Amino acid sequence: MKARTVGRSIASVLLLAGLGSIIQCGSPDAPSRTEAIFQVRACRGSRRAPDGEVFRILLRDSAVIAQARALIGAADRRIVAGALAQGNGGFNAPWSWHLDPDTVRFPEVAIELCDGCPSDVEASGGSWGNGAFCPWSSEIIVEQK
Repeated sequence: MKARTVGRSIASVLLLAGLGSIIQCGSPDAPSRTEAIFQVRACRGSRRAPDGEVFRILLRDSAVIAQARALIGAADRRIVAGALAQGNGGFNAPWSWHLDPDTVRFPEVAIELCDGCPSDVEASGGSWGNGAFCPWSSEIIVEQK
């Protein structure tokens, strides 16, 4: 009889532990992870590309996604900056590079070393700006649905 009671107690503890982890995952303090892709225009008005050059960024942090959404069409533009990675990442075609989604931020200022156009990054084989890209002329134009 005692063995059956101990077995039920262990099962109850395991069940509560499992429910606790499920509840914790849905708590407001748990980080919210989602994904969104945005089109970014850079170098508009240049001789090479009067209408600018478009590239795409993937964002995974809900706070950064909210900031990007707020920047669409805003008069107060921010620089799109992040670490370069090889390949288009599945979202930045036709370019052979992309910004690492976990590093993309929107600073007000950035060093000149990483400033440029998407075609400059492409021409350099992705080895631009000491591994970073931060086109000063960047503007988020639309979120892809």
